[in-house]
Amino acid sequence: MNSKTAKIALFLVILLAIGGFTYFDLGAYFSFEYLKSQQEVFKDHYNSNMLGTLLAYFLIYVTVTAFSLPGAALLTLAAGSLFGVGIGTLMASISSTIGATLAFLASRFLLKDFVQNKFAGKLKAINEGFEKEGSFYLFSLRLIPAFPFFVVNLVMGLFPIKTWQFFFISQIGMLPGTIAYVNAGTQLGQINSLTGILSPGVLISFALLGAVPLISKKIIQWMRVQKLLRPYKKPSSFDYNVVVVGAGSAGLVSSYIAATLRAKVALIEKHKMGGDCLNTGCVPSKALIKSAKVAHIARNADKYGFSSQTLKVDFSEIQE
Repeated sequence: MNSKTAKIALFLVILLAIGGFTYFDLGAYFSFEYLKSQQEVFKDHYNSNMLGTLLAYFLIYVTVTAFSLPGAALLTLAAGSLFGVGIGTLMASISSTIGATLAFLASRFLLKDFVQNKFAGKLKAINEGFEKEGSFYLFSLRLIPAFPFFVVNLVMGLFPIKTWQFFFISQIGMLPGTIAYVNAGTQLGQINSLTGILSPGVLISFALLGAVPLISKKIIQWMRVQKLLRPYKKPSSFDYNVVVVGAGSAGLVSSYIAATLRAKVALIEKHKMGGDCLNTGCVPSKALIKSAKVAHIARNADKYGFSSQTLKVDFSEIQE
């Protein structure tokens, strides 16, 4: 089977999976109401056939994420409701990552060559960015549960990031959100009325879900700082309170103010103190203007009651 035939076959399989999911209304089985109504049945089945239930859950989750079908979030909640936090997190994390990687590979196989060839010029800068920081981009997106993960899977397949990087970074990046959803699932399984929503466990679970984006933002900021500082060894002590780079007008004022406040200041300048303003800009230009005014007055001395004199201008002297 050549590449073109394989692509057509894979595309048809995906199309049939999406069509079958819609035609047979399988989405009805991925609702909170259905999960709630069948919770005891699922638990009884799990208690009587643990391995079979775990295997079925794994296959369903992998299939849903691999074909980018709706229901992944509910399956993560279901893991907490049926298996508890420990086993539930393990099952949801492994299943979601494997399914996401399959979707990533499918997108890469079907679309990468077409997209890269079609938009080669426009994607050059993006490709270079992915080669340098693709792992960081992926990790940042994985830390935000609100961002559609199936879109991340498909888009990442179009750009130069290795499969093993995608798998492991997805595994780590999705873990905080997975834990929060699984923990919420353990509490949602206990809701039998509106009063159950106000139970401490449920409130803590929703608080975790709300905190994940904020925590993710802090983690991303911390990672950026660590990446910038990685090439440099942190000294055990510091010789200065302030280091000012550039002894121009801004640098001189900054240094002066800091020193006035009793800070120990290091001022760095690779060329001339005073920068452009003192050496080539404001100050020299005013000196030239002053010399020009003197020359103009001397040449027009008769207008001021003086006899005109022959004026010899030495520009090198003026520059000096």
